[in-house]
Amino acid sequence: MFNNPFSSFHDTVAEAKEEREQLDRLLTISTPRERLLVALIALLLFLLAAWLLFGNVARSLALDGLLVEAGETLPEGRRTVQALVWVGSDAAPRIEAGMPAALELALADGDSDIIEGRIAAIAAVPLSEGLAALSARVPVAVYRVDIALDESLDPASLAGRNCRIVIELGSQSLVSLMRTGQS
Repeated sequence: MFNNPFSSFHDTVAEAKEEREQLDRLLTISTPRERLLVALIALLLFLLAAWLLFGNVARSLALDGLLVEAGETLPEGRRTVQALVWVGSDAAPRIEAGMPAALELALADGDSDIIEGRIAAIAAVPLSEGLAALSARVPVAVYRVDIALDESLDPASLAGRNCRIVIELGSQSLVSLMRTGQS
């Protein structure tokens, strides 16, 4: 643009201005392939916006625990198992009786067994004086969770095993999820 020492500065500026005005030709969609690409991008944006407005996300909470003993037999014939879990103080109020839960038990060969059930009850476990002072500084507490098992399995055979309990908290719309800022 400024490489020609014999042209005037005004000619060079006018030429550069003409080049800038021709940039609108790059934005024209002239071939069917370009139209298809623009239509696909518009459809993708529309679907994303619809999912953001009308979609929802399933929320779950995974807790590591220890199965301590077999619980009672419920009136509908289902057996319960009790587990001790560490739950954060912000997550404990979200867990309620009746929520679906899955027990993931580690097997000796490295695989895991999944047992379906529902939360029957949840209660905080009172701590000794030494641990109570620690719980004031740490935002977690020990809870006893009773889980009613769907399978006809002997809960006594599960006692003393480490497990992971996955509790389904329900679903939440994406708009409310972004509004609250929770992950």
